Amino acid sequence: MQKRSPVILGLVVIVLVVIAGMFWLNADISKKHNEGTGGINSKGFVEMSDDNPTFTHWGKNFPDHLDMYLTVEKQEPIATEFGGNLAYSKLIRYPQLTVLWAGYPFSIDANEERGHFWIQIDQMETARNNKDFLNAHGFAKFGGQPTACMNCHSGWSPWLYKNVGIGDTLEEKWISFNSTKYWTMIKNVPEVEGVADHSGPHGGTRMGVTCADCHNPNDMQLRLTRQAAINALVVRGYEKDPITGVKASREEMRTLVCSQCHVEYYFKPTGTKVKVMGESIANDASQKWWNGTQKTYDEIDVWRNGNKPTEIEVDGIELVFPWSAWGKNEPFRIEMFDEHYENVRAIFDKDWEHKFTKAPMLKIQHPESELYSGGVHAANGVTCADCHMPYKRKGAKKVTEHNITSPLQDINAACKSCHTQSEEYLKQQIFDIQKSIAFDLRSAEYATVSLIEDIKDLRAKLGELPQYQSDGKADDKKISAALKEPLELHRKGQMRGDFVGAENSTGFHNPREASRMLLQAVEMARMGQTKLVEIANANGIKDFKTSDLGFEEIQKLNPGDIRYKVDLNGHKAGERYYKHEEINGPAPKELMELDANNKPYNYKVIDKKTSSY
Repeated sequence: MQKRSPVILGLVVIVLVVIAGMFWLNADISKKHNEGTGGINSKGFVEMSDDNPTFTHWGKNFPDHLDMYLTVEKQEPIATEFGGNLAYSKLIRYPQLTVLWAGYPFSIDANEERGHFWIQIDQMETARNNKDFLNAHGFAKFGGQPTACMNCHSGWSPWLYKNVGIGDTLEEKWISFNSTKYWTMIKNVPEVEGVADHSGPHGGTRMGVTCADCHNPNDMQLRLTRQAAINALVVRGYEKDPITGVKASREEMRTLVCSQCHVEYYFKPTGTKVKVMGESIANDASQKWWNGTQKTYDEIDVWRNGNKPTEIEVDGIELVFPWSAWGKNEPFRIEMFDEHYENVRAIFDKDWEHKFTKAPMLKIQHPESELYSGGVHAANGVTCADCHMPYKRKGAKKVTEHNITSPLQDINAACKSCHTQSEEYLKQQIFDIQKSIAFDLRSAEYATVSLIEDIKDLRAKLGELPQYQSDGKADDKKISAALKEPLELHRKGQMRGDFVGAENSTGFHNPREASRMLLQAVEMARMGQTKLVEIANANGIKDFKTSDLGFEEIQKLNPGDIRYKVDLNGHKAGERYYKHEEINGPAPKELMELDANNKPYNYKVIDKKTSSY
């Protein structure tokens, strides 16, 4: 047999090595490409659908994004000068809010927000969602939150409205969903495979925002899942789309998905009766609320002790964004809210009646989308995701940050892709804008509290006059009619201050518009006081004087943390409401020092201070 040449054998070995190397290189490139999409295919694909929107399930395909999202769960809470995710009591830091919101549950419980992972947990645990607590602590008429409050708090909301809402059409189911009691609807979150704790945040009843809220399960493109946002955008001029909610470019969607929740809203009565799910506990005579009346639902997230779903009829409500005066591609202006709320006043006239002034009040909620629309970043095509979900490198991967938080936590990624200045310079610019707007906001709030105190005082004085009495007692309707102008100024002025206070950037999203509406708020408060003097003089009241409350007087309104005033549901009077000490406590000392020097403005201190975050 002829021997093979060593040269030929060597060539064969080299060819085999080259082929093996090419296979390895191809596999490595494919692996890195797959990892670049967030892990999909690199660890085995799972089928995603809206029937299982849990982030733990979808996250199997996108482990890197899931890891980022879950960072906040175990992260040490961080406070910034005017935000962060440390859940201190806003009422302790800003005691004026107890007067501004008097008569509304926010005057009892309002904490700094903790972020998307926590929103459903915080919604379930807040005193504002505890009927027994509120009824026992000065809110006897509170009947419980509707499911409309859950729209933005639970990733299960779209599934619940389509599968639990009662009706033949999606529109009927939508109204039924909103009109159901919160604690009744939450009991219907389905148990899904892989979720070990059904009453936990990882896919159970306490799950907050999830992947499915913003992404289509078939191709992961951005989409709108919240019906109220779709309805409002159609009113503004967008066209509906069966897949993405509305027709919009990807860049637009990088803001619109945030606009599903970071907006002002209200619960508009439909004027009709609707069928909703009720609870059989309403027929159990042994089940009573704290005040001895019949329980109509069980304040817990599971069906228990024989309690079962029933069908009842209630007054219908719908979650609505007040955007009828705000056109597509227009910057928002606060007067647009004035126009909308005035046009619907015959149907929806107020969120609550102010305890002291009796004015019909509007409570503003987190209107980031509205304020941002007219700012310099929006004008230059910057989206919400560009700053709050900036691109980051993770090994070979380029991914968007899914620990959605303040850009201050990573200025290099969030800001320096556009801005060339140093991180310290950019941080200081943000701080300078925010402390300026904070001064304007405190000025508006203190002026409005002064107006409230003066209206309260004049109401009492008018009530002593025969012409404002019925059967020898003060007649609130007659007095309110006499005070119509200052009450309207209270309503509109406080709405402006509340807008900037509820908006989570302390004006940074649009400093010019924030400052403009706060100047209006101060002007309206002072005009209101002038009107009060005129009314007092017209009624021969000589001892009426206007107020001008400052920081020291405001601090005397500090309510402290929330505590039980009565023995209630196993809790003793004096016991702290929140079991976690980091929730509803005082703000950090340095923040209180900042506030003390901000209003009145102590330039010798505050202008030397640099941002510490």
